[in-house]
Amino acid sequence: MEFESTSVFDKDIKKLNKHERKELKDLLDKIEKQPELGKPMEHYANVLSKRTIHRRLIWQVKKQEGKILLLLYKSRDESYEALREMKF
Repeated sequence: MEFESTSVFDKDIKKLNKHERKELKDLLDKIEKQPELGKPMEHYANVLSKRTIHRRLIWQVKKQEGKILLLLYKSRDESYEALREMKF
């Protein structure tokens, strides 16, 4: 499966320091091998969440298209609020 990202995700990763970028890269490597790795999000179809030390990665698995859509990478409180505002 290949990755796609939203503009929100792209903005989120610009703010990361070197350590946080490595942490995210390691998590993305795991997700690429096992897309259903995270915790399912209630009220959202095929949307999963996985926590890192400081932030939460939220993505959507699109099996028919063979893609993983990276929605956002924010702190816990910010992530749920931003997810409610997103249209995907």
